[in-house]
Amino acid sequence: MAIRTTVVGSWPIPFGQRLELKRYYAGELSDEEASGVLTAAARIAMDEQIACGLDQFMGGEVFAPDFLHHIPPRLAGLQTLAPRVTSQGQQGVGRYRVIGKVTAPRGTGHAKAWRRERAIEPRLDKASVPSPLTIGGGFVSDGDTGESGHLNDLIEVVQDEIGDMVDNGLKEIQLDAPGEAVNLVSERQTADSLFSLVKEPLEPAASITRTIHFCLGDIARRPSIEVQNLRALIPFIQRLDGIVDRVHVECSYSGQWEEHALLAELPDSMQIIAGIADVKSRPAPVSELREKIEQLAEVIPPERLLVSTSCGVGRVPHDEAIRLMRNLVKAAALD
Repeated sequence: MAIRTTVVGSWPIPFGQRLELKRYYAGELSDEEASGVLTAAARIAMDEQIACGLDQFMGGEVFAPDFLHHIPPRLAGLQTLAPRVTSQGQQGVGRYRVIGKVTAPRGTGHAKAWRRERAIEPRLDKASVPSPLTIGGGFVSDGDTGESGHLNDLIEVVQDEIGDMVDNGLKEIQLDAPGEAVNLVSERQTADSLFSLVKEPLEPAASITRTIHFCLGDIARRPSIEVQNLRALIPFIQRLDGIVDRVHVECSYSGQWEEHALLAELPDSMQIIAGIADVKSRPAPVSELREKIEQLAEVIPPERLLVSTSCGVGRVPHDEAIRLMRNLVKAAALD
């Protein structure tokens, strides 16, 4: 049987819209002023994914070219210590001081994108939003505005985005949680300390499919840490039984793939999305991807298995992104 294919979220920015989109990314255009170019770019991104033959596509996150780094400038209650400098990769991550209650007067952009993209593509059913911990990764707090305070604020921000999307027809929400994955693998935090930071943001999505995506970060096509495994994630994912319906785990690094058999220990209630197609290297051939899918099908019942890229392909060269997806779709056909 064929294995279903899906995506993480981001897609390369369409070439013809880049100049106008750069103005939007630079803050020269408002959400409303950029609506036309954002709609056109999303239409192209979705059409390209559909043409690759994917079973499930997404809007491409054309409004967010650098994952979450557009979010802090949209928030109130922050002081910018160092703005995001994309050209500096890991060293250019923005830093912000919490100076009050953190709110999103204009939203994070995710719910607005969902409404805009669903209006032009009725088949679109899935959207994503970063987790509160991930959004707040570059925040520092002083005095009475302690860490737990701004994380609680960010939970409300994410809940508002998800609630808006659910009210407007969303069928599946994906919580992007590299912050949680990195902290678990590096042993900075425990499953107990992270549980509410995943459970609470997803509460508005109780009536739809809830997905969580764990990866080790992707800034300038590099991971956030050098330690890579799956075993550190398994106990936490097991705790999410009844909280999430699908778990998307990055499986592209050798240390992760060596432990892919551990996916058999995840609750039967969950579907597993295996991120086997690496976005940080050249596209793997069909034969290599097919071999991995066949091995996964020995561990996970095919009806519970989906395959995808390890992370979003927004930072992958356009032609490589298309080749990567086409190879994945061909491999998943298993014929």
